[in-house]
Amino acid sequence: MFGVQFSVSAGRCTRGAFMQLIPVDSSIRNQLGYDFVLIVDTEGLRSPELSTKTSVNHDNELATFIIGISDITVINIMGENPSEMQDILQNCVQAFLGMKQVKITPSCIFVHQNVADASAGQKNIEERRRLLQKLDNMATIAAKEESIDGINEFSDVIQFDIESQVFYFKNLLEGDPPMAPPNPSYSQNVQELKTKLLTIAEWKPEHKFSSFSEFRSRVGDLWKALLQENFVFSFRNTVIMVYTSLEEKYTAWTWELRKYALEMQSKLCNQIGSNLIQDVNVPDLMEDFNNQVYNQLQQELQKYFTEDKHRETLITWRADIDKRFCNLRTELIDGTVKKCKELVIFKKNISALDHKKTEYTAQLTKLSKTIASNLKTQRLDDMQVTKEFDKLWMNWTADVDKAYTPNECVNVKAVVEIILMKYFEKQPNVFQKIIGETGMFEFNKKKHVSQTLIQMITQWRQDFSNQVQQEVNHAVTKYVTAKEKSKEDFNESFIYEILKTIEMTIAEYEHSTGKLKFTNEFKADLSIHICLKYVSRLQRMQEIFKTSNHPLTHLESQRDNYLQAFRNYCKGANSVTIFVDFLCKHIKPGVLLAVNDKTSQHIASKMKSNNPAFNSNRSNLENHIMKHLAIKEDFSSFAEYINFPKRYFERFIQEEMDNFCNDTGKLRMMHEENLGTLKNQILSASTEATREVEDKKGNASMWLDCFCKTLGEHMVIKRNELHTIENEDIEDWQFFKDVMAKSLDEILKDEKAIDMETLRKKPTEYLFNQLQGCWEQCPFCKAICTNTIPNHDGEHSVTFHRCDALAGWHYEGTDHFSINFCTTDVSSDEKLFPRCNENESIPYKTYRKAGDPYNKWNITPDGSVQRYWKWFICKFQEQLENKYKYKFVGRGAIPNEWKTFTKESVLAELI
Repeated sequence: MFGVQFSVSAGRCTRGAFMQLIPVDSSIRNQLGYDFVLIVDTEGLRSPELSTKTSVNHDNELATFIIGISDITVINIMGENPSEMQDILQNCVQAFLGMKQVKITPSCIFVHQNVADASAGQKNIEERRRLLQKLDNMATIAAKEESIDGINEFSDVIQFDIESQVFYFKNLLEGDPPMAPPNPSYSQNVQELKTKLLTIAEWKPEHKFSSFSEFRSRVGDLWKALLQENFVFSFRNTVIMVYTSLEEKYTAWTWELRKYALEMQSKLCNQIGSNLIQDVNVPDLMEDFNNQVYNQLQQELQKYFTEDKHRETLITWRADIDKRFCNLRTELIDGTVKKCKELVIFKKNISALDHKKTEYTAQLTKLSKTIASNLKTQRLDDMQVTKEFDKLWMNWTADVDKAYTPNECVNVKAVVEIILMKYFEKQPNVFQKIIGETGMFEFNKKKHVSQTLIQMITQWRQDFSNQVQQEVNHAVTKYVTAKEKSKEDFNESFIYEILKTIEMTIAEYEHSTGKLKFTNEFKADLSIHICLKYVSRLQRMQEIFKTSNHPLTHLESQRDNYLQAFRNYCKGANSVTIFVDFLCKHIKPGVLLAVNDKTSQHIASKMKSNNPAFNSNRSNLENHIMKHLAIKEDFSSFAEYINFPKRYFERFIQEEMDNFCNDTGKLRMMHEENLGTLKNQILSASTEATREVEDKKGNASMWLDCFCKTLGEHMVIKRNELHTIENEDIEDWQFFKDVMAKSLDEILKDEKAIDMETLRKKPTEYLFNQLQGCWEQCPFCKAICTNTIPNHDGEHSVTFHRCDALAGWHYEGTDHFSINFCTTDVSSDEKLFPRCNENESIPYKTYRKAGDPYNKWNITPDGSVQRYWKWFICKFQEQLENKYKYKFVGRGAIPNEWKTFTKESVLAELI
């Protein structure tokens, strides 16, 4: 257009940006209003040569810089269809908005190339309207993301006239090359555009042109701002907004899968506990899962990808979502099978004890009936009946205790020591280490860390040993606590699982720190220390199991029920009263357990729907955690979140759950609702069993069979523990049904309160499993990978990077913190600790290109999150200096700009 010839490259054409200064002829200088024209030609946006992740940031930076230094920008687009230029528009709108924030007011002109029709300008009125609509929409989205008020349309960002600032160019050639002649209309189109550009002073009279010195200063300021990352390049354009919407949908779909899996697991566990099924298998569960929920959700997923207005963009993630969805189904089914098989094994282990309990119960019932029949004629009062029962109970329990020979408790410590010696037999002096364990773990750098990394450890961080020990302790404590709550007997497999947990935790910590490697001796020493540390708890768990499963313990827990039955026998109560009274009291504990289990699922579902922190994906949860930490202003909580994010996420969910449960009115309502539902299911099972018995002329035993089979899906009810009443003679089944309903009301009327500690399963576990993902941390700043799949394939990625000082990075040879962000450091040759070996420190850039795990992190800045961590460093400067023993001085001095950020301002941007 201006006769310039810039360098080009194949494919991407212009590489980078080229400038050329053209003087204006003296005869027209006054008319145009300027002396020189500086033309800047840039490479195209959205290049296929660059990867998607790199291209987005590169193009945003390029657009911001060029638009920032220009008085007018020509946006050249191939074709007139706005849908084909969406990505380019996103970059440009974001750049224009950034300029408005710093009081720079450039203009723009859109040029559509290769428009087929000669009169395209007249025939594209509808296309102009669509273009303006897209620009308006992008401007409002960008303003919302940047928390800027007053932006409702594109013209609020810059001065723009859709009629005069949009040009349509015909093809350069008429016909097919190489013999096609030039199109004369093309030169006419170019001349019209050139006139428009040169006469900017006429159609934008308020515009002030820069002098050379002003332009130089403007370029310098803008470049400095880009390097310091004061502009937000990670604009949530339409692509990212579409992906965010997809993630929210996916979160909702996966929650439906998890809810059904919980319900299915609860149903199967009830059936196993009620002896209705003896095993489960994957094919049957897969078929049930598919028919009940998975296929339906797959249809919703298919509909979303094919009918959503952004379906062309969504197709990019279709395969990934399908794979994740299928893998989650497999994971949930495998988890259910594992849980059920563990319960089956547990049932088999205590089957002998259950048989003994049933035998003793039958003996006591028979003895009670015999004695009660002799006392009927004496018309004893309740106190006298109780005394007679006490005599019976004392003599009978003494006989049971004398006849029962319990299994002796295993010496857990001896078992653990044998396993440890075999497991670490290749380690020298393992026997002495086990025998000499004092209860205190002593860390030795030379023995416990790879020798090539000793220097790095000395210079970088002194508390890593404590951190890995804390991680291991936390993981093992969680495992042992779960076993204690399950009320299982001690098993040797527990020790092997603890050893595996220790190995996995150490490996995860090594991976998260980059090149840190512990020796096998460290793993052995720490494993010995941890396993022997928990011996007392495992021994106590075994003793509790033996005591709770002793026949006398079971009989004592049922003493009141036996006493009431004895009274009924003595008073000559009818069979219906005896039967119903015993049954209702027997099923009461199972009812409360099932209601608690259902209430815990109800709590998780309510929190997932109503709590803003949980109603979206993990990125949303992390934002709420950061907001919570800022409000709390507790450095120790920040430190836990930075160093142990997985642990803190779980803690945050638990705290939110506890706060929810503090609303006793709401909790009581949920509990009563679930209690009422289960009571209706019991009455329904009673009605169904009564109908079957009447139709088949059955007896009490048949009624119990049908009742337990129907109710066994909703709660644990053990048919073998009801043999004592199966021979009662019941004739009037309608009377029986009425007595059953009345007795059930009586026995459950006082069970309105709920203690969250008695719940079998915590909603925290459900929510954490739903919202967790990859827990790898950026080795530079400890930001968490945002991928929602644990152990995912491909690169880690982080949207919200932080300041290096949070991870203890400092400048080589000084005690000065590094206050840079990853995006600055990875593009520099700055040499910072940690070191790779004893003799040299490696620049960030080289470190990232060396093929190590650091190279697998997509570096993307986010302005609002950066400002949050700048505020944090200013707020907790002293605590950070005390923690890492470095200072914010010299090159690491905190800029005055950082000190202007307030808690209120960073929180307003964050959420």
